[in-house]
Amino acid sequence: MALEDLRQFLQQEKQRLFQAKDYIVTYYQQIIGSLISLRDNLFRFAYNQRQNWRDEIDLRATLINLPNLKLSSIIVDPEFNANALLNLINNLYAVQNAYCLNPSIIEKYDIKLIRKLHNFLMDYLNELYSSNNYQNLSKQQKELALSLKQAIAERLKNTLAPFFDRLEMILEDEYRVQLYPHIKMIVGTVLNYKKDSSLFDEMIAKKCAELGLRNYPELNLTIIADLEKSESTIENEIKAKYELGEIKRSPGKAYRLKEIALRYISQYENIQRLLFFLKETEKTLLRISLFQRLAIFLSNLLKGRHSELRRHTIYFSYLPPRGKIIRIQANLAELIKEINLYCDYLSKFREEMEFSSYTKSFSLHFSNELQRFIDTSWQSLNSIYEKCCGFREWLGRENNRKLLKRIPEKRQEELNEILLHLNRTVIVNNYSLREIENGT
Repeated sequence: MALEDLRQFLQQEKQRLFQAKDYIVTYYQQIIGSLISLRDNLFRFAYNQRQNWRDEIDLRATLINLPNLKLSSIIVDPEFNANALLNLINNLYAVQNAYCLNPSIIEKYDIKLIRKLHNFLMDYLNELYSSNNYQNLSKQQKELALSLKQAIAERLKNTLAPFFDRLEMILEDEYRVQLYPHIKMIVGTVLNYKKDSSLFDEMIAKKCAELGLRNYPELNLTIIADLEKSESTIENEIKAKYELGEIKRSPGKAYRLKEIALRYISQYENIQRLLFFLKETEKTLLRISLFQRLAIFLSNLLKGRHSELRRHTIYFSYLPPRGKIIRIQANLAELIKEINLYCDYLSKFREEMEFSSYTKSFSLHFSNELQRFIDTSWQSLNSIYEKCCGFREWLGRENNRKLLKRIPEKRQEELNEILLHLNRTVIVNNYSLREIENGT
């Protein structure tokens, strides 16, 4: 009964992990895009000058075929460089097409091959960046090239590797659970195995062939050691790796920071609603007739000053969150742009959070990214809240009452509700951060 529960448990863990497959495909696409950019924009003279080289990329590749290359040739041979890069890109497409779109077919051997490809990719980049092709780049080009290389390296280490590491652990445990009753029947006890290990190894290999399993001798030794344990003990050991592994790898502070980050991410829908409100309001307020525009122009001309509706842009003032109480002028169009950028940032980091949850990976890199996200979110959300309050105040002024009537009351109430939620999130998170700093 314990083994059957384990099979179901491991299947659930696998299905949870496979929810990240769309992210995996996207990450490989990002790496491929970076490699293409390196050739087309930075290391152009390191490669042959064929204009139609992209036509040789096999978008439907399904077979990993790593070449036996001497990477030192990359320094002097543009033709070699082009072929090596093309091979790399096609192999990355093969991983994406053959495995990531349907990860249920991945076996332990496939993961070994994928890791070999990742290592080859990094060896290729290291060789490329140690050559004269890199040294001859301008300072700005070097900085861009390094940022691309670092992005590829971080993507391999911090997102792709945890996915395949966890999948490998699940596959090994599935093999362990599936083969355990058969090895128990064949071997009986650890003492029996020690008397004639070669004979039992041969019998286990035959049983694997009968079951349609690839034989892994190193895992067989783990199963043989399990013969001295009860099934319930094996169940507890395996489940502990999945249920407690994440907690053991991560400090308490990191998890409290994760809760804070989740509160910021929870405001994504409110940020989108706010963005929609401001865009619609901008269109509504700037929808003035030709006669009104002429009147504003003449008023500006006679008074020698600008109206608040000038150059088809809305300007308003707001109080900064800290420091000396002064009013700062803001631009509605710029505020909309600021919210747009933060909305994109929220969306991308939410993907990282979801991926970390699927793989149960919580690396030092992700912990640092988490801290940076929190710092950025506090600044961005606070700035957005203050400016939106300033815009709301501007709408409520006596000379803007006619403009305010153009906005339905329900939409005004919605704005107040959204700003209330944003302010609460900032306050609660600030309180939580102070608790962490004080060690409480």
